[in-house]
Amino acid sequence: GIKNPLERLLGSTINSDTDVALILGAGGTARAAAYVADKLGLSKVYFNRTPSKAADLVDSFGGTLLDSLDSTVDDGTCLGDVLKEKRLRVVISTLPAAAKFELPTWVLSDETEVPIVFDVNYKPYQTKLLEQAEEAGCAVVRGSEMLWEQGVGQFELWTGRTAPYSIMKKVVLQNCLSTEESK
Repeated sequence: GIKNPLERLLGSTINSDTDVALILGAGGTARAAAYVADKLGLSKVYFNRTPSKAADLVDSFGGTLLDSLDSTVDDGTCLGDVLKEKRLRVVISTLPAAAKFELPTWVLSDETEVPIVFDVNYKPYQTKLLEQAEEAGCAVVRGSEMLWEQGVGQFELWTGRTAPYSIMKKVVLQNCLSTEESK
């Protein structure tokens, strides 16, 4: 569910020496995100409120554990340090929507090179992070897209038939959009 939308948006433009995926969170979906970033050839940086959980991701998939998302910091490793030599291509948030997480504004300040922002939440359809990303001109991927991609993959694996993609997408969106959002 994570790989296909990112592959469509990134195409063949990944430079494995410089391109980075920022993975927010450290639970099971963050593991899937790290796996996909690895398969796509992206370097991985992780940020989580509990660093020891994110350290497990570093142990399993490699990458860098961030102490901060700041542009500079006196002590520790911050996102700004990493991006001096690398390019942020993708942000994958596996944080709960209730966290109301937003990226530091400096991350989205270069209008010529904003990352793809993927928020795995499918309810609510629109999160603070997605609103921020859209306002900055980022391509976004919503959790609902991840959900129907998973369903399509499972349908095709189990049945050996081509999935009714548009029908599956419609059903997922009907169930993910609130009444106000679907108007």
